[in-house]
Amino acid sequence: MAWFSRFTRFGDVHLVYGQENNMSCGIASVLMCVFKINKLRPGTQAVHVNTAIYNAYSRASGGRYQPATQGTHPNHLVTVLNSLNCGRWTWSQLSAAQASRSIINWVGVVAAPGPTVTVNPVIIGVDWDAGGAHWAVIDTVRTFMGTSYATVCDPWDANVHVQEISGNRPFVYNAGQGGFSVDFWGSHMGQTRPFAPGARGRIQNWGIIHRT
Repeated sequence: MAWFSRFTRFGDVHLVYGQENNMSCGIASVLMCVFKINKLRPGTQAVHVNTAIYNAYSRASGGRYQPATQGTHPNHLVTVLNSLNCGRWTWSQLSAAQASRSIINWVGVVAAPGPTVTVNPVIIGVDWDAGGAHWAVIDTVRTFMGTSYATVCDPWDANVHVQEISGNRPFVYNAGQGGFSVDFWGSHMGQTRPFAPGARGRIQNWGIIHRT
């Protein structure tokens, strides 16, 4: 298991799970949402929840899921989330222009600074400008001095990425701009295969998985 506590300049802490395999970002994002919504803590329970998610995804996809080589489909991820006692979920395919306003509406906005207690996370599907796709979690949108910022909890580097978001323009994820982090234990994919310099992406083909 690879859980990390990450701190932002807004004075809050975010629990981030580092994905264990090349293609398990969707599973890791589901795990983060379950823990954030149900206010669970890593430990023995995390092992059981993680195993349950992998098993549930295999059932939803009609075969044995191979996280090293198989990506995850949003419809199957929704099926898994709806089986885990963390609310009702759906998948919305949105244009890049629609995605920012939807994130703000679904996640909600909390003024900064100070910690956040209750969160309503969404899973975003990022299409990289250089090709390929990725799942990550946005668990808060904070406002500070008139500007809104989305906090992206990324399972690849197990880090938080605080980036400006506006309902009037597409949200661009700059994966290379990570927040302050210290690794005390565990491992994640980004340690051996970090993001390519300048890695950027938008929410286009894969949309957003969110609670209804």
